[in-house]
Order: sequence, then structure tokens, then C-alpha cells
Amino acid sequence: MTSSAESFSANALATLLDEANHAPWESVRAALALIDGQPHPRVGWLTSHLTATKRDYWTQIAAATNTPAPDDAAGLTRLMAWEVDATRALTAVALQTRLTHSDESMTVSEVLRLNARHTVWHAGQIAALANPTRLA
Repeated sequence: MTSSAESFSANALATLLDEANHAPWESVRAALALIDGQPHPRVGWLTSHLTATKRDYWTQIAAATNTPAPDDAAGLTRLMAWEVDATRALTAVALQTRLTHSDESMTVSEVLRLNARHTVWHAGQIAALANPTRLA
């Protein structure tokens, strides 16, 4: 984990999440667009996991910063768009607010960077599963 003294603006963090979620290359959207035909069963698990993890991050952030939590009914696509806007709306004070995630004390900024890394990690897994090598 990088130092908590290192800070990113809300706009920079929103851009990072927007790219992890929606960029034309190396994002969740780009990885899902590679799927042709019936997706590998693991893709369903990965998208469900990303949805649950993002919702968990944002529920913790909302509680720590007294900001709105995501809609419980939002699927991954809506949640990815929502979190970009929610990140842009965070104040500098909110970004430095501490919370406990997985038994570790982190700032909201650190959790958002973790969220972006986690998103891209799984986007790569989805991309790898998008077009498995087919043997004749």
C-alpha cells in the first residue's frame, strides 16, 4: 500500500476509476466487450464479485463520510458509472477520512485506489476468459 501521505484529488481518483471501469482498452467494459457467444462460467462469478466488492467499498465510504451509498438494486454497469460521479463529489476532507477495511485502517483515498486496482485485476481475468482457445 502506498503511503497515506500521498494524496490524489477527487477528480484524479474519479478518472482512475472511470478508466478502470470504462476505458476502451484494459477496463471492465473493454473486457466484457471481448466476449463472443456464451461466456465462460467464471465471468459471471467475476462480475458478481466486482459488484459486491464495489458495493462494500462504497457502503464503508458512505458510512465514514456521511455521503450517499449506492443503490442496492444497481448492477455492475450502473454501479461503475455511479461510483465515478460519487468519487468526484467527495471533498478533500472526505478523502482523508479513515475507515477500517479488511481489518486495516485506510483513508478513503486508499480504498478508492484499492478499488481501481481490484477492478483492473479482474478486468484482466475477464479478458483472459473472453475467448478461450478452442480446439478442433
